[in-house]
Amino acid sequence: MFPGKLEVSQTVDGSAPRPVWTSQRTYILASIAGVVGLGNIWRFPYMAGENGGGSFVLAYAICIFAIGIPLTVLEASAGRLAGRGPVGLFRRINPRWGPWVGWFLVAMATAIMSYYLVVSGWTLGYAIDAIRMNLVGFGVFTSGFASLYWLLVIGALSVLVLRRGITGLESISKILLPLLVLVVGGLAIYSQTLPQAGAAREFYFSCDMEHLLDPGIWRMAAGQAFYSLAIGQGFLITYGSYIPRGVNVVKASAAVAGTNSVVSITAGLMIFPIVFSFGIAPDAGSALAFTALPAVFGELSGGAFISIAFYLLLFVAAFTSCLGGLAVVLAPVRDEFHLSQRRAALVVVALVTALGIPSALSFTPVNLTVGGQPFLDMMDKVTGSGVVIVAGMVGAALIAWMIPRKQLLDAINCRGFLPGWLISVGRYLILAAIALLVITLLA
Repeated sequence: MFPGKLEVSQTVDGSAPRPVWTSQRTYILASIAGVVGLGNIWRFPYMAGENGGGSFVLAYAICIFAIGIPLTVLEASAGRLAGRGPVGLFRRINPRWGPWVGWFLVAMATAIMSYYLVVSGWTLGYAIDAIRMNLVGFGVFTSGFASLYWLLVIGALSVLVLRRGITGLESISKILLPLLVLVVGGLAIYSQTLPQAGAAREFYFSCDMEHLLDPGIWRMAAGQAFYSLAIGQGFLITYGSYIPRGVNVVKASAAVAGTNSVVSITAGLMIFPIVFSFGIAPDAGSALAFTALPAVFGELSGGAFISIAFYLLLFVAAFTSCLGGLAVVLAPVRDEFHLSQRRAALVVVALVTALGIPSALSFTPVNLTVGGQPFLDMMDKVTGSGVVIVAGMVGAALIAWMIPRKQLLDAINCRGFLPGWLISVGRYLILAAIALLVITLLA
C-alpha cells in the first residue's frame, strides 16, 4: 500500500525535486507526440483493412472510450502520485515483488524500442531519398548494411534530444507534433480527390453488424487501442510522473486519447483512397509503406512532393515515438542507479541500439532469421502480441486495487462520479477479458 501522501514534484526519497512539465498543455502535446507513431499511420489502416473496415473503426472507437481512456488515466495518475517511473511506482505498491513488475515493463519497452529504432531508421532513409527524388524499392533500399547505418543515425539523434531531459521532449514535441498533424490532414484531403475515394470511404465507414458480433473484432480493436495509446508499456506512468500540480488528468488523458484516435482514423482516410485507386489489397500491411506506396507515388500527379510529405510524416511519427519509448527506459535507469540525465541517456540509447543490431541485420546480407522469419519480425510478433494487453490489464488492476482510493482520486484531480467509474474499470476489466476469452474459445 502507498504509505502517506507524496507531493507530485518531489522524489520518493525526499531528495532534489523532480522536474515537471511546464504546463498541462505541454504535457498533453508531449504525450500525444510520444504515443502517435507508426502504429497510427501504418498499423491502424492495415488492421482496419484486415478486419472489416468500418466495423473495426467503430469497435476501436468504443474500446478507446470504454477501456483506453480509463487505463490511460490510471497509469498517468499513478505515475504522478509516485513521482517515479514503473519501477519506483510498483516498488511503492509492494517492496518485494513490485520492482519485478516495473522492470518487466521496462524490459518490454526496451525490446520494442530495439526494433522500432530500426524501422525509424528506414523512415528517415526513405524521407531523405524522397527529398533526393530517388525512391527505390525496399529490397534495393536495404541492400548492403543500410539498415544498420540508419539504426546508428537514429540512436545518435535520440541521444541529442534525451540528454536534455523533459526540456528536450517539450521542445521537439512543440515543433514536430503540429507538423505531423498538418501533413496527415493535408494528405487525407488530397486523397479524397483520387478516383476511388468514394469506394474507400464506403469501405472505411460502413459498419456490418455481423462483424460487430464477432469477438475477434473486439479483441483486435482492444489490442490496437492498447498499442496506439502505449498502455501497459510504462510510457504513461513515466510521462505521468512529470505532471505538475493543478492538471486534471481525466481531461488531459481524454485529449491525448482523442487526438491519437483522430490521427489514426485520418491516416485511414489518407491511405485507403490510394489503396483502392491503384488496386492494392486493403490488408497489404507492412508492404504498404515501404514497397507498394513508393511505386504508386511515381504515378500520382505531384507524386514527388507527396512522397516527401508522406515519408517526412512517417519519420516524425516514428522518431517522436522512439523518444517516448526510450524515456520509459531512461527514467528508471536514471532514478534507480542515480545517474545524471546525460549519462543515463547515453547508456540507455547505447543499450537499446546494441539490442537493435540483430533486427537490423535481418535486413542485410547477413539475413538473420529465427524460425524462417526475419529476426525483426519475430521481435514484433513476440512483443506486440497479447503480452502488452495482459501487462496493461494486470498493471491497471494493481494500481486500482493496491493504491488507496483517496490518494488515487487526489492524483486524478477530477470531481464527480467519473473518477470512481474509471477506478472500477481498472479493477474489473481483467475479469471481463477472461470472460470474453472463455466465450471466444467456446464459440
